[in-house]
Amino acid sequence: MAANQRRRRDDFNRGTSYYTYGNVAYELQPDYTPHPLHEEKRRKEEEAREARAEARERRISTAKMILAALVLFAGCIAFMGMHVLVANEEISLRKQKSELADLKAGNAILEAELTEKLDMDFIKEEAIKRLGMAEPQPYQIVYIDVPKQSYTVQHADDEAEQEPSVLSKISNIVKKD
Repeated sequence: MAANQRRRRDDFNRGTSYYTYGNVAYELQPDYTPHPLHEEKRRKEEEAREARAEARERRISTAKMILAALVLFAGCIAFMGMHVLVANEEISLRKQKSELADLKAGNAILEAELTEKLDMDFIKEEAIKRLGMAEPQPYQIVYIDVPKQSYTVQHADDEAEQEPSVLSKISNIVKKD
């Protein structure tokens, strides 16, 4: 009989039997009281979970710090690279300016040599003899006054702002005669 009751109790505990045989009700099981070993195991699991969360936070903050350092390093490298490019361009500009100055000096020397070798009497003689030109008669010369603001648009070059060359001075003198 005791075995029969135990079987019934086991069936009831498993939830297979809902009918109670006899007039004695089964004892209700007491509320679950955690066993100290289970409580300690749960506490250790919770501590391990907290430790993993802290380790994850440390890894994230370390990764952020490393990323910030890499961004800063890349910015410094980019800044230095741009500084080098600007310095190289300045050197190239200085070289080109010195070449331009040398060429202008050479042009001035060649123009002076040309002016020295230019013989106006020879040119006049060649024009009259070889080309058959003649000097204009006084009645053939017509002077025209052109106002400074005419319909002609003139653009000044950088070279026009510079001092007139020796050749242009000579040609201006010839034109006035």
